[in-house]
Order: sequence, then C-alpha cells, then structure tokens
Amino acid sequence: MKDFLKRKGKVLFMFLFLAGLQAMGQTSGPKVTETASLPVQSVIKGKVVENGTNQAMEYANISIFSSRDSSLITGGITDVNGEFRIGNLVPGTFYVEANFIGFNKTRINNVRITPNNRQIELGVIELEPATEEIGAVEVVADRARVEYKIDKKIINVAQDINAAGGTAVDVLENTPSIQVDIEGNVTLRGSSSFTVFIDGRPSVLSGSDALQQIPASALETIEIITNPSVKYDPDGNAGIINLVMKKNILSGFNGVVNTMIGTGDKRRIDLTVNHKTKKRNLSFGIDNNHQQFSGENESTRETFLNDNTEYLIMKGDRSFTRKGFGVKGGVDFYLSDKTTLGFMANAGQYNSSSLSNGLTHHYTVPLTLDEYTVNTESSERKNDYVSGNINFLHKYNEDGSHKLEGLFNYRYRNGDDVEFQSEIVADANFQPTDIYDLQIRTTEGEESNDYRMKLDYTRSVGPDGKLEAGWQSRLDRETEDYLFEDFDPETQQWVNNSNFSSRMDFKRDIHSVYSTFSNKMGPVEYMAGLRGEYTDREIQHAMATESYKLDRFDLFPSLHLSYELFDKSQLMTSYSRRINRPGGRDLDPFPSYMNQYSIRIGNPALEPEYTDSFDLSYMKRFGRSFISLEGFYRVTNNLITRLNQLGDDGILYMTSDNLNSDSSLGGELMANLNLTEWLLLNTSVSVYNYKLDGEVLGQSVNRESTNVDGRLNGTIKFSDNSRMQLMGMYRGPSVSAQGDNKGMFFSNISYRQDFMNKKLTATLSLRDAFGSAKHEGSSSGTNFNSTYKFKREPRVFTLTLSYKINNYKMDRSDSSSDTNEMDFEEGGF
Repeated sequence: MKDFLKRKGKVLFMFLFLAGLQAMGQTSGPKVTETASLPVQSVIKGKVVENGTNQAMEYANISIFSSRDSSLITGGITDVNGEFRIGNLVPGTFYVEANFIGFNKTRINNVRITPNNRQIELGVIELEPATEEIGAVEVVADRARVEYKIDKKIINVAQDINAAGGTAVDVLENTPSIQVDIEGNVTLRGSSSFTVFIDGRPSVLSGSDALQQIPASALETIEIITNPSVKYDPDGNAGIINLVMKKNILSGFNGVVNTMIGTGDKRRIDLTVNHKTKKRNLSFGIDNNHQQFSGENESTRETFLNDNTEYLIMKGDRSFTRKGFGVKGGVDFYLSDKTTLGFMANAGQYNSSSLSNGLTHHYTVPLTLDEYTVNTESSERKNDYVSGNINFLHKYNEDGSHKLEGLFNYRYRNGDDVEFQSEIVADANFQPTDIYDLQIRTTEGEESNDYRMKLDYTRSVGPDGKLEAGWQSRLDRETEDYLFEDFDPETQQWVNNSNFSSRMDFKRDIHSVYSTFSNKMGPVEYMAGLRGEYTDREIQHAMATESYKLDRFDLFPSLHLSYELFDKSQLMTSYSRRINRPGGRDLDPFPSYMNQYSIRIGNPALEPEYTDSFDLSYMKRFGRSFISLEGFYRVTNNLITRLNQLGDDGILYMTSDNLNSDSSLGGELMANLNLTEWLLLNTSVSVYNYKLDGEVLGQSVNRESTNVDGRLNGTIKFSDNSRMQLMGMYRGPSVSAQGDNKGMFFSNISYRQDFMNKKLTATLSLRDAFGSAKHEGSSSGTNFNSTYKFKREPRVFTLTLSYKINNYKMDRSDSSSDTNEMDFEEGGF
C-alpha cells in the first residue's frame, strides 16, 4: 500500500505540473553550529579539495572528536577557498573528519594538541566522490543542479536531463538569470552582451554561436558570473558564461560516446576519450551535429511619405539549419608534483543556413502602387576555426596557494556568409509569373587572427589572505570583404555592384594589468581588485580616405564581500565595472544591403559602452536545499543604440550610435528544494524595472517596463535507474528604444532510463510541449511602424543514448567502507 501511494503521488505531481500549478515548499534540516574567530593558541586548520581535480570544496563539514570516547568536541565548515580554521581546543588527542554530501568521508587520526604544540596544520585533505560498487561500475551520488558561490552560480549539467542530446543553450534554458528565445539566442539578465569562456579561456566563437556548438554531454558545469573579479576580462556588460568541460580523473583508458536523433532532421554524435598515467594525461574528442528547425514568420510595415501611406505585408515559412563538426585533443605533462605543462588544440567547421519562402503584398494609399511578389531568401554561413594554447602551472608549495600560471592562446577563423534573394512578380492570388523583380547575391568574407598572452601569480598572505596579480595582452586582427552582385538576365551572369562592395581591415590591441587581494576579518570575507587596460584600435576602409582610430586607457575596479552567519546562511554583495566593445560589423561605415527595403550602415565613431553592476544576495541552506534572494542594479552609459530611420527613397536605414543610458533594478528569488527522496524542485523568478533614458534621432526617449521572468523545474525519481524532468519557462514583455517585445512561455518534458549498471543511458525528450514558443514584437519611429512574429516548430522529440567506456575505479581493499582513514604526523599525513 505504501509503494502504491508513493507511485500515485508521483503521477499526481506530474499532472499538476503540466496543468501549470506551482507548488513550493521548504524543509528544515539539522542546524550545524559554526565556530567564530577563535584564539590562535589552540588551532586546527587545513584545506579540503576534491580528489583528482584539486578543486576547493566550499561548505565541507569539519568535525573534531575526542579519541578517548569518540564524543564530538566542535566543528565548522570550509570557506570559499576550501579552508577551515577551528580553535578553542584544550590539549588532548583527537580525530578529525571531513565530509560533504555526495562524497566519501575522510578521517585523520592521532591529532595531538599539547601545551608546546597548539597549532596543528593538517594540510590538504582530499574527498572522493561517493560511489556504490556494482560489479566494476561506479554510481556517483546526485549533486544539486544549481550551486551558489560567492561570485557565481554553478550549474551541474548532469542533473539536467532535459538537455540530453542538446547543446549548452539547452542547459541554459532552465538556468536562473538566463533567457533563451526560440531561435537559441541567449541573454544574461536581459542583455546579449556577455562573454563566453571555455575552461576559463575565450571561446573561438562568440556569444550564442559558441553556446549552440558545444554539446551538453561534453560539459561538467556551467558557471554564471554576473559580477566577475578583475582577474577576468571586463568585456560583456552582463558578465561571463564559463563552460567547464569534462575531465575524467580516472587512471587508465576511459571515455563516453553520445548520440542523438530527433524529429525534423536532427542528429548529433560526439566522443570523448581519455588516457591518464602518473606522468601525463592525454585526451581526444570529436563531435558532429546537424539540427534543422522549421518555422513561420510574418511582418508588416507602414511608412508615411508625401501624403502617401505605403504598406508592406509579408508572410511565409522559414527553415534554418545549424551543423558542424570538430576535433579536439590535448595533453598534460606532469613534470613534477608541482609543475604541469599542457598543450591543447581544436579545429572544426561551423555552418548555419536558412531558407525563407514568402508572399509579399506591397501597396500604397491612395492607390498608386499595388504589387504581389513571391520571395525566396537563402543564406549560408560557413566558418572554419582553429585554436590552440600552451599553458603551464608551477606550484611553489604543496597546496598550491603560492603558484605561477602562464598561457599563450591563438585563435583563427575564416568563413563566408553568402545570401541570395529573389522576387518574382505574381498575380493577386500569388501565382508567379516568369518576371523577376529582383535577383541579388551578397558574399561577406571574414578572416581573423587573435593572440593572447598572460601570466597570473598567486600567493597566500597570512593565514587567510591571498594576493593575485597578472598581465595580459590581446592582439586582434580582422579583415572583412563584402561583395554585392546583381544577376544580369541577358548574359546570365552575376555582375559586381560597386555601390555596395567594400573591404575593411580591423586592428585592436588591448594590454592589461590587474591585482586582487582577499582576506578575512572575522566572519567577513572580502576580495578587492583593480584592472587597467590600454586599448589601441584602428579601422581602415577601402572606400575611405582616412582611418578611424581609438586610443584610450580604462580602469575597472571590483569588490566582493561575504558575511557568513551562524545559521548556515550567507550574505554577499559585489560590484564591478564592465565594458562592451563594438565589433567589426558595427563599425563598418559602408552600406550593407539587407533587402530592397532595408540597408544597414555601421558607425566607425562608435565608442564602447560602460556598465556599473551591483549585486546583493542572501542565501539560506536547509541540508541539501537552499533558498537565495538576489537584488541587482545595473546602469549602462554610452549605450550603443540600434536606430531605424526612413530615407526619402522609402528605404529603412539601420545604424547604431552612442545615444542613451539604461538601467535595470530588480531581484531574483531562487529555490533548490529536495522535498522528498523522490522529488526535487528548482525554481526561480526574476522581477526588474528596465529604464531607458536619452534620445533617438533628436527626439527624447524615456521608456521603462517592469519585466518578469520565471521558471520551474521538477525532477521525479521513480527509481535509482529512472527519472522524469518537467520544465516550464516564462519570459515577460519588455521595451527597447524604438519598440516592444511580447512575452513567451514554453515547456519541456524528459524521461531518462539507465541500463547495464548505468553504463548505458537513454533519454527521451519533448521540447515545447504546448507549442507556445514564439518571438513577437513591434517597433516605430518617425514616419514608420512595423510588427514581426516568428514561431518555430513545436513538439520536437529527441532520443539520446550515452555509453560510458571503462567508467570504473579499482576496487578498494574494503569496499564496504565509505570513510578513508589516515594517521596524522607532523609535516603531513
């Protein structure tokens, strides 16, 4: 009867979720008392890291027991650096246990405090992920999908089964602070100005292009850093999205292969293998993907010129495809216990294409023009890329608190964006004739070479302080060629149109130095830093008589504060200054033909925009659950504003200028709730006021909106080998300088089943279950109004299979024990 009721409860929850009801609850766990700052004359201290990765483990539990009767004497938790310091201990013999949920416990015996030895340094304590031996296969305990750190949110990708077979974008669809539209375009707190890192290094591709190419199966975690310290590049007003790739820490040969198929011609396969010894670690991977999406679009435009109203009504279907392949490889040489030298390279090709077939009705009132056309627009964007880096790490001490890191990185991209447009004259029923009203072809070629050199130095200062300093140089070289061709029906040849063909050379050098200092003052932890950057930018255009230069020096400060409360809650605040630099396309002053009704013109006088970002957050933990409340304020000056202006020829000209400032003030509530052993809820809601001040084309603009974004993710565990995940996301309406964007809601459902002792996993997913995802809005300006709407194919099914190769560890001598024990001796254990 009990099992029957449990199954009924799971089914009832699933139906309530799909019906749109939200259930929130909270559980209370046992409180853990933390010790305050204690006298230094009787102290036990150390650092806890994850075995194999050496990643510091924050919030690990430290317990000190009497060796005489095993009674608990005192305890505490580790800080953001994995370090702990516990005092007020009387002389005696103790054993110390370090523990964290999902990891095996480590016990250090024979820790003695005497009147002559009151300070005990345990050094680095390693915790291994908890495993249950089933034959030779390891089963790793679940981790929370979202973890909250002092300066970032960490998304554990393995806990998001909705993303199986997808890309980093699919993971981000259900991530706090992130919004994703139906075309896979990502914004961070409403801004598309963010930087994508891969393992802390800039991606070869940028923005959403990079996120759409990285398979979710290759990711360990995703870090959302809204207020980065000055150690990171200040580029991207909204912050940084850092993709942390999987690094198998097992010795010997191991790996994983994933394959996905989906409705509507979608498929992906990727393979990652690893071979590790004590002297080196060799890795290799390949991936190939092809995903096609279909959709419907419609738009209207009204223009008012010379007492005439001109109407342009378009409707049609659109398909777009993203595909690519890549090869990556790397090797780390462990030259000594303290020195590592690594080499990594990847190469591949990223393609995207689209095909639109539409019907256009173009007429004026009073009626002087009334024409019908059948339109075809196709584009293919192909990019070849290569990147490689050399990195080294040298530790001056055992725990790595004193170290030197270096990196040289090279990135190369080369590709063409070819677009074809045609319009055939038709009758009022849209039956085409053999008369072409338009036939054009454009080819935009781009080639770029980017170099990056950096050095980072870190050393501890006192028991809790840390000093970091670094230097970096970034050298960017880019060439863009734009070829515009008309089709000559008489010669049946494409003819160059010099009015729109051009070439631009772009050069930008950025030299940076930074320093940060972090320390503790009782329960307060702080980190302050300052970064200086000198920028030398030059643009040379083939059709211009002069070059356009920018020569400036900028300062970027940052500050992070954390206050640890005794009830396992945490108060954090941070500030950083960010920059958004315009790209080559934004700066190109030559007209770029989009269609016969629209032309884009870059602005070489564009300057960077600057953002001051403030965060204040509070987090309360309940065992493995937590609730966090985060307030943020972001103001951007010198705002790059997109402008649409109607010319006397009836063509809409699109450009950009530094005209305005905007600000966002709001809060985000997030809860990660382990309600029962079979039900996990992760939910967040963000409410913020967006305000835009300035002018557009000489007219004052003061617009604001209250934006609401929310998501709810529920995971139901039917057994150790099967679970279901249900997700819903709502993105509220918002405003821009010349328009409005409407709201959107969509939902996904996924089911995962494990086979063969968890070596094989199958995941079935349904995306946009209710067919509600769409992109819709309007814009207006002097003498024009326009609307647009795009809807992508709904209810996409995907099936993903994942197989682990040699994913096991050697059996321990005592497999029944989940505690690693060792004796303490002065100087180490």
